[in-house]
Amino acid sequence: TNMEAVMEEKKCDRKFLPSMMTNEVSKLFRDIINREVEKLGVQNGYRQLLFHLSRMDGVSQLELARATHLKAPTVSVTLKGMEADGLVVRRGDENDARVIHVYLTEKGRKTDDKIREIHHMLDSRMTEGIPQSDLDALVATLTKLRDNMLRITEEAKSE
Repeated sequence: TNMEAVMEEKKCDRKFLPSMMTNEVSKLFRDIINREVEKLGVQNGYRQLLFHLSRMDGVSQLELARATHLKAPTVSVTLKGMEADGLVVRRGDENDARVIHVYLTEKGRKTDDKIREIHHMLDSRMTEGIPQSDLDALVATLTKLRDNMLRITEEAKSE
């Protein structure tokens, strides 16, 4: 198969390639976070937008789509639900009617705070026993992996 050829080419005798391990850890993390966030009565699709809005309140919907790497229609539909749930408000730009800015409500901020607590708890538990220097190296490596993946995504868009 193609995967076997890649592993042979790289002379890879490991059980998992970095992409496979990253995917597995990501799925396990996402499953646990989803379960915990559902206990709050919050839709899991809201998490990423809450995260970015808590750091970029008042951002336009288009900027939010870019920051989250989500498609604009996905962001729009998700924000509609978040608005109905009282987590955000959307307001038109005073100078450009085509631009809509998104703001967290007090309920949205409190919800983000609760989700952030869950993230910190899980982060703490999943990194137990790992030296800080290893964690720093891991974050640096994952940042490089992410940047490479973003570059690949951009290259695919230009094809």
